[in-house]
Amino acid sequence: MWTVRSGRVHHGPMEHTTSREHALDVAERNLKEAQRLLDRAKVSHAEGDIDDQRLDSLQRLYDAAFEDIQRVRKEN
Repeated sequence: MWTVRSGRVHHGPMEHTTSREHALDVAERNLKEAQRLLDRAKVSHAEGDIDDQRLDSLQRLYDAAFEDIQRVRKEN
């Protein structure tokens, strides 16, 4: 839950001066998680545990997260 005190945005344990800082933190976490999932998927794909369609889906997720962080950084 978001709360605002003294011009600061609080979301869980993190504190941000602006909502843009919060957006950057979220985008960075999303990209990191997308990278982790894609890395695991590549290994699983090589082992035959997942199909091309699942790997492609996780690649698109990573690409979207990468585009999002670029957009957020440009706006900051």
